[in-house]
Amino acid sequence: MMKKNYLFWLLALLFSVSNYAQQPVGIGGNWTLQPDFSDEFNNGLNTNKWDHNPNDWGPWSWETRHTKVNNGKLKLTLDWDRHTRGGKQLYFTSGIIRSKKNIKYGYFEIRMKGAPRHPGVCPAFWTYSIGQTVKVINGQRVKYNEIDFPEIQQRKRNVKLIDWNLIRADDARPQKRTSVRETTGGGQGPSFDPRNAYHVYGCLWESGSVKFYIDGRLVATANASEAALQQHQQRLVISLGLREPFYEYRNGSRHAVVTNSRPSGFPTTMQVDYVRTWKRAGGGNGGGGTACAPAWKSGATYALKDEVSHNGKKWRWKSRTNGNCTPGACGRWKNLGACSSSNKTVTQKTSSGSEFSNYIGNGDLNAREVSQDIGFGPSGLLNIYPNPAKNELYIDSDGMSSISIYDIRGVRILNKQFQDRTTVNVRNFAKGLYLVKVANEVTETSKKVVVD
Repeated sequence: MMKKNYLFWLLALLFSVSNYAQQPVGIGGNWTLQPDFSDEFNNGLNTNKWDHNPNDWGPWSWETRHTKVNNGKLKLTLDWDRHTRGGKQLYFTSGIIRSKKNIKYGYFEIRMKGAPRHPGVCPAFWTYSIGQTVKVINGQRVKYNEIDFPEIQQRKRNVKLIDWNLIRADDARPQKRTSVRETTGGGQGPSFDPRNAYHVYGCLWESGSVKFYIDGRLVATANASEAALQQHQQRLVISLGLREPFYEYRNGSRHAVVTNSRPSGFPTTMQVDYVRTWKRAGGGNGGGGTACAPAWKSGATYALKDEVSHNGKKWRWKSRTNGNCTPGACGRWKNLGACSSSNKTVTQKTSSGSEFSNYIGNGDLNAREVSQDIGFGPSGLLNIYPNPAKNELYIDSDGMSSISIYDIRGVRILNKQFQDRTTVNVRNFAKGLYLVKVANEVTETSKKVVVD
């Protein structure tokens, strides 16, 4: 009996220690782990929570054989693999996992190591929305949301540069995509090469606020006006994407570069130790009221620049000595003002000589790039080709889609639904001009096509 009791208490202790250890790195507060968006990868790939064969998009394809779990690590591989998709010649396939459920708000954390090959690949940890309805937010029509936290190795000139993107798209015809990029400052990147070792990358996504972390340190705060537009439910994704020089931009779209033999450095594999997703205990989203920062805890220990909320105000620990005392009752907390229910956030900039300079260089860490075509999610995938068409017309889309074709008189001569891609036989069409309309869950387009 004593042995059984001893074993019971030992297991309980181990369980307690394990749960205690699994707290967000460097983020204070009360958090609850979300199992549907978390994985230690100790027991193979859990296909009940992860999809590793989603619809293809872009100038490469996803293949299940490139997603493996062994020795407690998720391994995603990208390799030269000459193949055809939707009538187009492509040259690479890669691995991905995507959550089967949607999530909105939380702290997202991954411990990963980049792929050896550079340039040409991009290990990424991100979210994107699928099939959401339009939200009108601050006068903007938002159909699609995406947060990249982070994308590493994708800059050809410097492997150390790390990017974070907030992307949105409307429901216009054609769809307008806007991306605001936060990048490591000074054109230098962190002090480390992300290919060489594991690092912890995190994102705190709350109502009206998106913040990015490396190894538990805040390194970028997203543009507040764009963060306020990230309100759609999204899927959580880990992927190894293709990048330049193996595709190029032409007319606002990405096109595969002819690659007729395996380049050096391929196959290449990124590795993930774990992914963990958290919600604030009690379901708070932050960004307003007393949840503008984690609630102050009397028994916690705080370090320089840690932030808490207490008595309706936001406080920052300003002492270089770790410790604790009651905010407002001692001089070691800086009063940042009242918590507000607005969507405004304060953008934190780090100047030369700060404690973060060894991570981000000495430049402005919030240097922004705005573009209509930066995102890499599936919302922009809607291609109709070739034009003119002689025998067959190919349509690439994402998910359940529909196509309608009208002749020059406005008479609809074809109307059907399809999944991902389809081929239309136009051999028996009369020569002339046709209007082709294609729509999926995210966007739609119309194109005049000549049948020759």
